[in-house]
Amino acid sequence: MHQIKNSTVIVAPLDWGLGHATRCIAIIKTLLQNSNRCIIASSGRSLELLKQEFPMLECEEIPSYNIRYGKNTFDTFFKLLVQIPKALFVKNTEQNIANTLVEKYNAQYIISDNRFGMHSPLCKSIFITHQIRIRLPLLVRPFERLFFTVNKAMISQFDECWIPDYEDSDNISGMLSHSWQVPNSYFIGPLSARKQEHSLTNYDVVAILSGPEPQRGMFEQLLRDILPDLPYSSCLVQGIPALHNQSTQVGNCTIQPFATNYEINQLLNGAKIILSRSGYSSIMDYEKLQLRAVLVPTPGQSEQEYLGKYLSKKLRYWTIAQNQLRKKLPEVLREILE
Repeated sequence: MHQIKNSTVIVAPLDWGLGHATRCIAIIKTLLQNSNRCIIASSGRSLELLKQEFPMLECEEIPSYNIRYGKNTFDTFFKLLVQIPKALFVKNTEQNIANTLVEKYNAQYIISDNRFGMHSPLCKSIFITHQIRIRLPLLVRPFERLFFTVNKAMISQFDECWIPDYEDSDNISGMLSHSWQVPNSYFIGPLSARKQEHSLTNYDVVAILSGPEPQRGMFEQLLRDILPDLPYSSCLVQGIPALHNQSTQVGNCTIQPFATNYEINQLLNGAKIILSRSGYSSIMDYEKLQLRAVLVPTPGQSEQEYLGKYLSKKLRYWTIAQNQLRKKLPEVLREILE
């Protein structure tokens, strides 16, 4: 990344949750420090987040994938399968858009965070992912090699693949990026724009919600039922768009619709324990800030389920299945905080 200087770079994060956008903040800041011109190309909340973070940069809105989850593991898996044709259509559309944007801005690079169609023969194209090996549900796990073959073919259309993790045994992605390989891949270390700072916002527990519906809402309802009655101060960030960020107090829990990137940084630095999904971008933030976290994998998202299990072997992480939250969360928080 530090070798890219005095160039025009299109940065295109996926709009599947905010994690892809937040980790691109670190990339954009590094590029700007090296006298590059950055063009942001994304959609939905990811685009809005990056506009807020970099109001001076030029932006392009490109098609959204609009992926939705199911209400349980297998419902989610089959819904994702059904949505593959829609995703492929968006991917094919992206290829034309990529060429158009490269010509419009005379770009020398495209950096695509998990947008498989954002590459062009007119410039150097770079793909960012930690999912070299796609983790599948147990019943269809024998097909992982087939999924890897397809994944490898699509990633190979890019000039390079950047893997945001450590190459050695201290890695945080496990087999997802350390079992099978794709050509021209490089470990660049975890990506996080978070920084350690003194926080004026201090809670025992900070819960940050994210991801597609209906699972985001189901997770929120569970935490609304649990956190207010616990003997710990907590803050629940709903992660939803709202005209006014008016917080409400329910028992011992402060509930607010959303938080800016600065506010999230304050909340993370001031929390004794974080409660969130086991999304990879969130985990990279926790690693940089050396935080303790209770991870609740999204049901049906096998990658998150694997990461939760893998990281629970490390000292600073605990993992609870969503359907066990009511029973286990109070016990785990008591163990950590008392």
